[in-house]
Amino acid sequence: MTQNEKTAENPELNEASQKPAEENQQQEQTTAGTEEQTQGQNQAQSRDLAKELEEMKNRYFRALADYQNLQRRTAKEQLEARGRGVEDFLKKLLPVLDTLDKALEQIYKINVDKKVMDGLEMFSIQFSDMLEKEGLKGIEAKGSKFDPNFHEALCKRTVEDKDDETVLTVFEKGYTFKDRVLRTAKVEINQK
Repeated sequence: MTQNEKTAENPELNEASQKPAEENQQQEQTTAGTEEQTQGQNQAQSRDLAKELEEMKNRYFRALADYQNLQRRTAKEQLEARGRGVEDFLKKLLPVLDTLDKALEQIYKINVDKKVMDGLEMFSIQFSDMLEKEGLKGIEAKGSKFDPNFHEALCKRTVEDKDDETVLTVFEKGYTFKDRVLRTAKVEINQK
């Protein structure tokens, strides 16, 4: 008896032999479907990971830019703070300079020992040079045209042979520190 004859006589055997084949086909289809689902999930996960990576890169670059901006801003603020500290110190020092200038004026008017006069002059020159190297400069006002950015007019007088708004007298010397006015010069100007 052949296999076909056996299966024809016994239908149960025929069904039993067909069931494993069908189950194998179903398993193959299920496996293929599962593989497709797994590939689809993997692709979705890949896209999600790529998107998350891109977001993380953007956040990193923004944080890096913020950090660099903070460094620059902090350095600038520290420099400005130092400058303000020096400015405040120099403002407190200006009355000392005024007193030194007045002392030199008085020494020239009276008869003082030449060594004392030379010593005071040398001190004044060295002190002024040191301050000038740090950025402090005196505002030359006498004989120049009145400039409200650098001069403060305390009074006016008419002198015919001088131009209008020319500084005639300086009552208090003005100073600049690194191109910023520390103190305006107190002056008398000509008014025609």
